[in-house]
Amino acid sequence: MFASCSKNSSNSDGNPNGASKVQFVLTDAPAPYDAVNINIKEINIIMNGKSGDSVVNYPLAPQLTGPVNLLTLKNGGSMYMGDPFSLPAGSISQIRLVLGDGNTIVTGGVTHDLTTPSAQESGLKINFHQTLEPNGIYKIWLDFDVARSIVKAGNSGKYLLKPVIRANTEAATFGAIRGTVLPSVAGTTVYLLNGADTIGSTLPEKAGSTFGEGYYKFINLAPGTYSLSFNATDSTKYMDSTVNNIAVTSGTVTNVTTVTLHQ
Repeated sequence: MFASCSKNSSNSDGNPNGASKVQFVLTDAPAPYDAVNINIKEINIIMNGKSGDSVVNYPLAPQLTGPVNLLTLKNGGSMYMGDPFSLPAGSISQIRLVLGDGNTIVTGGVTHDLTTPSAQESGLKINFHQTLEPNGIYKIWLDFDVARSIVKAGNSGKYLLKPVIRANTEAATFGAIRGTVLPSVAGTTVYLLNGADTIGSTLPEKAGSTFGEGYYKFINLAPGTYSLSFNATDSTKYMDSTVNNIAVTSGTVTNVTTVTLHQ
């Protein structure tokens, strides 16, 4: 798991006594399920101080009082997990997501319990090393990679949550890529590549979506040059396609020309 955060040196909220402000945002990389419902009960911030470590509980927003379907946050969707929260200047060493009951996965129209070993006790641990400067404003994005986080346990039929979470900085210092791939019957998965490394993947919107058929979006991307690989489901007989040399710059959204796959 990777972690980082960003700072804006302005202090528009008038932080008292030079305290820093921290706000968490939840987003998701999609997966081929009907729903993935996660009940986030607590966010604990582990602070390093002169007298040792301390645990600070981040106040959650009202919409997080029950399970959240992570798949509603795909293709650039996001949810504020709470309001900006004051913390004393210092260092964060770890973030822990404590899960409550009612975690489920829906696939093929059938709901299954989602087993979360240790997540309901000590929490899902994300190592996170960041010094909070006085009067800093930090926005921390937590991106669940659902496709890689859920494992089916052999022949038992049980589903396990082994979370892969990417945490990164405020969107203003990063860029994004968006576009459309058609037709949706090709069952395309879009892979984002940086050189030989796969950065992420997404499933385009289906027909009838408010975003439009075939829409996809990747957010919070470091400036650089990327490629997109459009991989159709083999059984559809559509041919794959690739778009190279996509430039991403800070604070902008790069639009990719519509890609149409052919049989």
